[in-house]
Amino acid sequence: MDLAKSGIEAEQGDPGYKWRVLVSVIAGTFMVILDATAINVAIPTLQAAFGVNGQKAAVDQIDAVITAYSLALGVVTPLAGFLGERLGVKRVYLFALGVFGAGSLLCSFAPSLTWLIVFRVIQGVGGGALVPLGTAMLTGAFTEKQRGIAFGLFGIAMVMAPALGPILGGYFVEYWSWHYIFYINVPVCIAGIVMGSLWLKEYRRGALARFDFPGIVLSSVSFGLLLYAIQQGSHEGWTALSVIISLVAGVVLFACFIVVELRVPEPLLDLRLFRKRTFSSASVVGWVSTIALFGSEFLLPIYLQSLRGLSPLQAGLLLLPLAVAAGIVAPFSGALYNRIGPRWLIVGGSLLLAINTWNIANVALDTPYWFLMILFALRGIAVGLAHQTTINAAYTGLQPQQLPRASSLITSFRNVFQSFGVAVLGTIVTHQTEVYVSAAKSDMQHPATALGKEVVQQATLLFQQMTAKMPHLPPEALQKMHEKATAAATGKVLGTHMPHYLLQAINDAYWLTFWLSIATILLALTLPGAKKREAAKNPSTELRETVS
Repeated sequence: MDLAKSGIEAEQGDPGYKWRVLVSVIAGTFMVILDATAINVAIPTLQAAFGVNGQKAAVDQIDAVITAYSLALGVVTPLAGFLGERLGVKRVYLFALGVFGAGSLLCSFAPSLTWLIVFRVIQGVGGGALVPLGTAMLTGAFTEKQRGIAFGLFGIAMVMAPALGPILGGYFVEYWSWHYIFYINVPVCIAGIVMGSLWLKEYRRGALARFDFPGIVLSSVSFGLLLYAIQQGSHEGWTALSVIISLVAGVVLFACFIVVELRVPEPLLDLRLFRKRTFSSASVVGWVSTIALFGSEFLLPIYLQSLRGLSPLQAGLLLLPLAVAAGIVAPFSGALYNRIGPRWLIVGGSLLLAINTWNIANVALDTPYWFLMILFALRGIAVGLAHQTTINAAYTGLQPQQLPRASSLITSFRNVFQSFGVAVLGTIVTHQTEVYVSAAKSDMQHPATALGKEVVQQATLLFQQMTAKMPHLPPEALQKMHEKATAAATGKVLGTHMPHYLLQAINDAYWLTFWLSIATILLALTLPGAKKREAAKNPSTELRETVS
């Protein structure tokens, strides 16, 4: 069955089919997105679980559990559209769902950290195909006129999954065991396979898709190297040799990939889609908004846990209004899409995001929790208005047979930009913290400054306490004791102010996302508004023309 026919069936032969596709796709893709964030709160627990001789495993070793999953996603996602065309979208989708479930089950029984990393790769291989193929089936099942509400409902899962991940992960880690983070995926995957087997229809191109071997090799290696460099750059530093080599090699191979894909008749990723004005505009808006919306989301748990002292579960519950608000708004946003088009929805969402980010960039260490929850809820409204809208806009005007590879293209680039956003913002936080600490240490050496006076006061108090029981010490001993008191006072004062420096650094990172929100507003003005009457003809007619 061709993707072109599915939209017709949605209106004629089987009106309920499109809703069964929606339920099946949500069930299949929800856990992939949720799992990416649920594991983050378990890092300290995994350090203890996989430590050796009573020593915790290093953070960079545990980071490999997350990096391996992300790299596997990044490598497989570009291949998803080709595999779907070659072997059948439904077949590859269900197989990928089975691989993801099997990888999850294996992760829960991992006997060592090395095996956990290997099993996470298996998880990522399955998960990398689920989102693009699921989105392609969803897009094909609904006519273009109906996609607004379809993506609005699908958006409930897409925006709630990353927010619910830390809550479920925190609950399992705090009250059960880290193994349940992976256990929970298995029954959901089984349910998704059963529903998909019974409800989904096979989509395959009439002729077999050609095997783009150079594109497959170049995409796998270049996307893998770029994602590795981006993720490791924020941990090891951007000047680390391995990061530089990976980044340079990734950029060079990606440039070669672009040249190859523009020359072959049937490319792995159809970069020619960027020649379509709406697709390219919506893609660029999506890249920028992805950094502004989700690149900065990882900063919120740092603020809540490291600076406010909340547990992972408490932090997750405090962030719940973001998910709930996004889930409520997304369907209404989808319904409005068909009336007013993507332009004003994204402009409104980005404007709200800019105002919201400005407020978050000015939070303090004692900002009331009720006010933070209001800010998170407003951020959720912005997500509900803008996130899925850019994806839906990118599909406007595409032929049904273009959907699988277009979905892979959109998902691949969004993964890269989201990882890039997290890495850049993480680097800003690290760098600015060092800048503030260095400036503070310099001020502490000058008694005329506020920090210098504070150090002098603390050092004098410590010196008096140290010499109270030893009043008759020689000058040399008193000098050494005074130096010791000054060093201890400097450390104490620095420790007292350290939370403020980290908060300032986080706020600096949010200022970048504020300007990205402003940029999204301007870029969204290039997107189409409400459809003109002559362009709003019956989508089923367009699909029949495609079939014929």
